[in-house]
Amino acid sequence: MSKYIELFTTEEGLEQIFEAFDGLGIFVGLLLVFIESFLPFLPLIAIVILNTNAYGFLIGFLMSYLGSVVGSYSVFLIVRNFLKRPTTAYINRHPTLVKMRQFVDTRGFSFLFILLSLPFTPSSVVNLIAGISNISKRVYLYILIGSKFIMILSISVVGYDVTAFFTSPARLLISVIFLIVLYVLSKLYEKYLERKMNNHLE
Repeated sequence: MSKYIELFTTEEGLEQIFEAFDGLGIFVGLLLVFIESFLPFLPLIAIVILNTNAYGFLIGFLMSYLGSVVGSYSVFLIVRNFLKRPTTAYINRHPTLVKMRQFVDTRGFSFLFILLSLPFTPSSVVNLIAGISNISKRVYLYILIGSKFIMILSISVVGYDVTAFFTSPARLLISVIFLIVLYVLSKLYEKYLERKMNNHLE
């Protein structure tokens, strides 16, 4: 157990993890982000950090960005074309999701763009709702291209070269504060949207 703890808590251990991940091949990073769109319990932030540190900032960012856009759009298309009925039945059992779907139908673009730009948004749920909404396929693709760029870039900037945190506590502190701010903003925006949806649908 102490060996695994050392892997994740020391500079040398993290470098070993990144080297091992790099050895798996560049498309493994893309595939993991793609799969995360279907399996939301996978830690997207950790996968993006792995990609940028194992493959370099530019390649890691591009692999993560491409995987996230393609994965999310694939979920959207599958729901839209094949699973609309069971997904609608699932969402109809959750009043909050019903309100969100109705809100997407009336004010979809800006609502979805901001929501998907925030790293702590459950994008899998958003993809399901968008899939059964009236938003067009082309518009949703545009939303994903723009919002995922912002979201993946913010994670990449914060998580790149994490081994430097051991020699630069100030950088670690700034990164932690930045993530906390993003988390708080995500929760504030969720509450704001909840109020807007309630007012809009009353």
